[in-house]
Amino acid sequence: MTDVCCHIYPVPNLKNPFLGVHFTKTVDGTIKIGPTAIPALWRENYDSTWNFSLREFLTIVGHEARLFLSDSFGFRRLALEEMKKYNRQYFIGLAQKMVQEIDPQGFTEFTTPGIRAQLLDKKTMNLVQDFVIEGDGRSVHVLNAVSPGFTCAFPFAEFVVSQYILK
Repeated sequence: MTDVCCHIYPVPNLKNPFLGVHFTKTVDGTIKIGPTAIPALWRENYDSTWNFSLREFLTIVGHEARLFLSDSFGFRRLALEEMKKYNRQYFIGLAQKMVQEIDPQGFTEFTTPGIRAQLLDKKTMNLVQDFVIEGDGRSVHVLNAVSPGFTCAFPFAEFVVSQYILK
């Protein structure tokens, strides 16, 4: 594989909030290909069927079926595209479009991705595209935090503190 010296991200698709296939260089020099998060089918859907909840599963599948049938915000195309990423060859092919000299045989270890923190507005059946911050004098909740890089930024922290903690 060609030398990857830094993180590489695709040009964002403004129609959906997902990052897409990207490269991450770890501190030990290992190159990882992401996406690193997928939609969860129940809360805490981190590994296999751990903490499985039939009720949560049916609720989420019901919402996704409604989205698929109504094709809200182009969900059908998005869902089918995301499902193709489970195919290893397709996934590495997407990566090859960004860095041409990839040895597909070099990516042998595939780990479980994280859970995607994406809110769905159940009234409009659209994805919420921005943060939702809720709080009172005792607690603050940052919802829909799809960007760990942004949520750990000092300006964002200053905003949250000024708007929700120092009031």
